[in-house]
Amino acid sequence: MKKIILAGLGLACTLAAAADNPLYETGPSQDSSFVRFLNASDDKASVINGTAKVALGVQGDARVSRFYPVKAGAKLAANVQVGAAKLMVEVVAKPGEFVTVAIVSKGAGIEAVVVKDTPTDFNASRSSVAFMSLDASCDAASLSGGAKNTMIFEAVKPATLQRRLVNPVSLEVQANCDGKDAGKGVNLGQLQAGERYSVIVMPGKKGRQTFFVRDSTS
Repeated sequence: MKKIILAGLGLACTLAAAADNPLYETGPSQDSSFVRFLNASDDKASVINGTAKVALGVQGDARVSRFYPVKAGAKLAANVQVGAAKLMVEVVAKPGEFVTVAIVSKGAGIEAVVVKDTPTDFNASRSSVAFMSLDASCDAASLSGGAKNTMIFEAVKPATLQRRLVNPVSLEVQANCDGKDAGKGVNLGQLQAGERYSVIVMPGKKGRQTFFVRDSTS
């Protein structure tokens, strides 16, 4: 699992206002990339820069921010706090990258895991689904689903993801780590054509769990 020291983020507003105000300089559109924050820890998290603050919960969509458009190649930094644990982080995204900065528990503290995704295809008639592993103890994660329990992803290493296009159907999936179920199955509901989604395996106090989110950029 890759440990990242983060260093100050330049957030310009709270999460409630984030949808209406740009957080970063984006530069030319062809050079834009995207960064989001995911709380995979055991408690509520805050991403802070100066007086600006993004609050991340511990349930459902509240765990994750939207993808913020950022200027490719720029150093983006933030102070992260979970309970009494604090961390400074920084990340740089290449042109076209979608970067997830995940905050996970480690002993009495926290660490950041950075997972980068560079989509290579798009199809307006299909859905794009990624499968991401944030569990350092899961050597090979897999995801199966559908009426025939078809294997969708396999051999996903910690701090990495795989992505593929699927038909926009209603889908239930089960994540697996090293031959064992990774938490309960997850109902993704009705996938929408042209949308991007992430299914994420995370460690937890009560065992592994699987989290699902639409990759929102607005």
